[in-house]
Amino acid sequence: MSSGPDSFPDQSQRRHRGSGDDEDRHADDQRLMSLVQAGDFGAFDQLYARYSRPLMNFFYQMCFDRTASEDYLQETFFRVWRARATYRPIGKVSTWLFQIAKNYWLNEREKLKRRPFNKATGGDHAAGWGDVADSSRSAQPTDAARAHEVEEAIRAATGELSEKLRLVFVLARHQGLAYAEISRVLDIPVGTVKSRMALAEKNLRRSLRPFLEGDA
Repeated sequence: MSSGPDSFPDQSQRRHRGSGDDEDRHADDQRLMSLVQAGDFGAFDQLYARYSRPLMNFFYQMCFDRTASEDYLQETFFRVWRARATYRPIGKVSTWLFQIAKNYWLNEREKLKRRPFNKATGGDHAAGWGDVADSSRSAQPTDAARAHEVEEAIRAATGELSEKLRLVFVLARHQGLAYAEISRVLDIPVGTVKSRMALAEKNLRRSLRPFLEGDA
């Protein structure tokens, strides 16, 4: 499978914008945050439009519950607005946003621990939030069924990862963050990010071995 679990991307080869584009986005994010800090609701709307989907994706990949993810997203941006005065332009705005999202998630996770992990959310899953879902849009029926089966297995296996491993895996695999940025979001050394990612991939490959062997 070209997009399956047997080919987790090497983070040194993650897709990135050109350095010029990245710098332009960073500068524009800083401009928006300066306006947000001054109380500009229009700039806040632009920031929301730019980052609501990545943050929604983050929450969804952590809990696989779309309704809860939407609530978490709204609360995160409430917190962004309330904390706007604390932002300092010494790093990426995206890093700061993910830090707020991560902190909120960690505060809420105890509630989810009291509920069984939902391995099959059915209609809650929105095509396009995950990587595998995209691969089945134009597939033949049998291929689509296989892609759905793999998707469900990946979601179940991801849900079985420990919180620490899943945070690193989701930020790297689904958000495309570099190890250095994940290090800042989670406030852990880069070496710890690498070791957790390696262990997450190892655990996922073990859980998904039947699919990997079936496609070999």
